Amino acid sequence: MSAQPSPLNTIEGEAKLLQDLLSAERAGAKVAGDSLQQCNDPAQRQLLEQIRQGEVDSCKLVLNCLKHKGLEPNREIGAFYGKAMAIESLEERIPFIDRGQQWVIRKLREYLPGCDDPFIRGELEKMLNIHEVNSLPA
Repeated sequence: MSAQPSPLNTIEGEAKLLQDLLSAERAGAKVAGDSLQQCNDPAQRQLLEQIRQGEVDSCKLVLNCLKHKGLEPNREIGAFYGKAMAIESLEERIPFIDRGQQWVIRKLREYLPGCDDPFIRGELEKMLNIHEVNSLPA
């Protein structure tokens, strides 16, 4: 008994998902890096550094997937960056950053059950794990 395939599991859907994830991960890495510049709290710094590294690692994983599929990566930084940086207070921005982590988790959980490419599955499962670890406890 297999899960109903997601629209993400079409050739077009998968390509769009990978490009969207790449843009989102670039935005997340930039938000975390720029947020570090205004952060003095050691616990927040540690969290932001962990998130930034996770986003950088995730960019590499998505780039691996795009290369595997023979797709040219976009050069975009997702709209998440502008939305997150518009939140001046770091205390308010960090929960917003976590909503970005949750978005990636949802997208990957929607896509992975129907993924039949072992390489893509492996890379995106690593990415899912990174985001689950970096997501704030509920």
